[in-house]
Amino acid sequence: MEQNRFFLWISRASSVLFLLLLLLAIGFLFLGVFQSNKWNGRNTVEIVDDKINEGIEDLRLSNITKVCGKDIQYVKLNSSRHSKGFSSGGYGSNIRNVVFFVGQDMQSHWIFDTNKYLIAKVIQLKTKTDDCKDSETVAIYYEVRKEDTDGNGKLDDGDSVTISLTSPDGLNYTEIESNITSVLDHSIDEEASILTLLLQSKKNLITPKAQLLSHHL
Repeated sequence: MEQNRFFLWISRASSVLFLLLLLLAIGFLFLGVFQSNKWNGRNTVEIVDDKINEGIEDLRLSNITKVCGKDIQYVKLNSSRHSKGFSSGGYGSNIRNVVFFVGQDMQSHWIFDTNKYLIAKVIQLKTKTDDCKDSETVAIYYEVRKEDTDGNGKLDDGDSVTISLTSPDGLNYTEIESNITSVLDHSIDEEASILTLLLQSKKNLITPKAQLLSHHL
């Protein structure tokens, strides 16, 4: 009899413990939802309304990328569906714009006021090493396709490239080369002050061009 009472007590204690754990799990779930909504509200940005790009069905923000050595982050805006007119010609993920968040207040701004361009590359030009922990970004490098130069009705790898730079916060947008067929290589010196470009224009190889970064930013 006493043994039955003991097992009955254990059963009741287990039920109470299970109920407490269930209530605790529900509490953490609601807390997580609340914190997520709070974060999303704080970091909400308006995606630029672009009438030219009405054919793009799906525009999505990618993951946050930290700008090395700065209190700055940026997020790429990707298109992942086929679109009419200016398009990437497929369903892959393609960069259409970049939004920057600056400082502790997360002040945001876009590079472009349109989403119709195709951004082939977004690269941080950094000092010292490739490791963000020991480096500082001095500028951000972009390869952008703005026009359907090959006349096939879409923006793709066959169109000319515009090479541009911004300061680490995404401001001071400056175009340094345009109407380029392709960028074969680019590099910066050890002080991260000079950008060297090896370019191709149609069938011609252009002599490497050195750009002093401070003159463009």
